Amino acid sequence: MMSAACFSRIPISHMSVFRLFYVSSVAVPNGGDAVPAILAVSRRNNWRLDVTGCLLFSGSYFGQVLEGAKPVVEALAARIAADPRHGRVRVLSETSSTTRHYNDWAMGYIHDLSLEDELASLLDDERPDPARLVTALARMQPDTVMGPL
Repeated sequence: MMSAACFSRIPISHMSVFRLFYVSSVAVPNGGDAVPAILAVSRRNNWRLDVTGCLLFSGSYFGQVLEGAKPVVEALAARIAADPRHGRVRVLSETSSTTRHYNDWAMGYIHDLSLEDELASLLDDERPDPARLVTALARMQPDTVMGPL
């Protein structure tokens, strides 16, 4: 079996990167207990699929950015929506870019209890407050000092 170090990320200067952000509720008791397994599988699969991103866990909610080829990211988002560990799943943003925000993160991870209200509002409000979306996405930005999480 080849290690991840044997692979190199495909240069994306000639292709568009699709970026999707969703919020979901935790659908199982003690949902935080599932996070290490989710991260392990995500990091392995995302590297293979050339998907990067970040998972945010607030205790009762997940927020996640996924980026890569559009059909791959859309298929992954559909699999996540069908995962019984997620309750309601709401896609809040879909954009395209020529660069990745999470180039070095097969799946970064942030556990931030202070974003519980923001994620709840983004999931529940009929017209989510754009400021809450900006707050959640800003918290998930890669840290140039700390590096990949």
